[in-house]
Amino acid sequence: ELRQIFIKRSKLIKTMRNYLDELGLLEVETPILQPIHGGAAARPFETHHNTLDMKLYLRIANELYLKRLIVAGFDGVYEFAKMFRNEGMDRTHNPEFTALEFYVAYKDYNWLMDVTEQMLERVARALSDDGGSTVQAGGHTIDFAGPYTRLTMFDAIEKHTGLNVDTASEDELRAYCRKNHIEIDPSM
Repeated sequence: ELRQIFIKRSKLIKTMRNYLDELGLLEVETPILQPIHGGAAARPFETHHNTLDMKLYLRIANELYLKRLIVAGFDGVYEFAKMFRNEGMDRTHNPEFTALEFYVAYKDYNWLMDVTEQMLERVARALSDDGGSTVQAGGHTIDFAGPYTRLTMFDAIEKHTGLNVDTASEDELRAYCRKNHIEIDPSM
């Protein structure tokens, strides 16, 4: 069972990498040891570089370096990057994890949704024993075949809660949160 996890992870990364390469994006590596931590709101791991006699941080995000490459003239870049966050740990949070980030110039969020949809379907098919697009997860069957339903954030909230956040008063929003045990504070 553990062996299958390693095999599927490898196949997943290979499928994503091939797809991004087909799109013409360039795979890059960005620094893991950084003089200033940034790109995410997380507490970093600290270390000391003896030769340079300076404090460095294990990266919490590669976002800023990838964005610099776009500004420098690259049309599209991506990285499978190890991230390190010195925070809590539970079944959904790990202090060390791998993330895929990609940035592309001259595109909009519709292009990004199309690419994400196609990549997820391609990965599901690559990992499937029969080449299908469905995956079993937590007692549910998820079909990754596109096209996906697309909703604005406001429409999604209203669809799933019945609450129209665009027209609700602040008092109505706070009452909804209290009723549904959603943490709020006076600054919100």
